[in-house]
Amino acid sequence: MILTNRLFVRETPTREAKSIYIFGEGAKREFQYFGYFKGMDSRIKVEVYKLGNNENNSPLGLLNIAKKCIIATEENLNPKYSFQENDEVWIVLDTDKDKGESRKSQIEEVRNYCEETESWFLAQSSPCFEVWLYYHLQSENPLFEENEYCFGWKELVNKSISGGFDSRRHPIYIENAIKNAEKNYFSKDGTPDIGSTEVFKLSKSILPLVKTKIMQILSSIE
Repeated sequence: MILTNRLFVRETPTREAKSIYIFGEGAKREFQYFGYFKGMDSRIKVEVYKLGNNENNSPLGLLNIAKKCIIATEENLNPKYSFQENDEVWIVLDTDKDKGESRKSQIEEVRNYCEETESWFLAQSSPCFEVWLYYHLQSENPLFEENEYCFGWKELVNKSISGGFDSRRHPIYIENAIKNAEKNYFSKDGTPDIGSTEVFKLSKSILPLVKTKIMQILSSIE
C-alpha cells in the first residue's frame, strides 16, 4: 500500500472544544508528530509548545515552562494559553540517563506534580520517543542490549518503516500505535520499563475526537 501525503481540511475550534496542551523536550520530533492533529476536528484543540533554542528542556525546566504557559499568578497575569475546565496538560519526557542521574530525580518530581495536580499528566517513554513511533506499524517489542537501546530504537524506526517515520503521514495509524504500545507496556517502580511508553495514554485523549476524520482518510488510501 502506498501512503501519500494526504491533507485534510483543518477546522476552526468551536467554543466547546477541548484543548490538550503538550510540552515535549524534543525540539523537533514531538512537535512535528503531535502537530499532525492540530485543527483536525473542531471539538479538539491540540497545542504543541515549540521550545526555543535557549530554553531549558530538562524535565524540571519543561515543567516550569508549562506552568508559566498555563498558570496565572500575580507575577504571571497573562499566561500563553487560556486553560479551561476539561482541558489537559501533558508533559512528554524520555528516560535518557545522564552521568549524575539528575534526570531520574527530576522526572520523579514531574511525575509527583502531575499526580497531585488535576488535569496534568506525564507521558514518559523508555528510553526515547521513537518507541512510540515504532509501535505505529510494528506490534512486537524488539530485544536490544541495554547499552544500545536508545540508538537501537532510532535506527530500527528508520529501517522498519520505508523511508523512516514521516510525521506528515504516519500519525494516521495512532489507533494501531495505542493498541501495540499498551500491549507492550510494563512498568517498574511506577515508571515505564525499557521498551515501554506512556504516550498511548495521551493518545487516548486525542483519538476519540479525531477518529472519524482518521477513518475517512484511511478509507481513502486503502
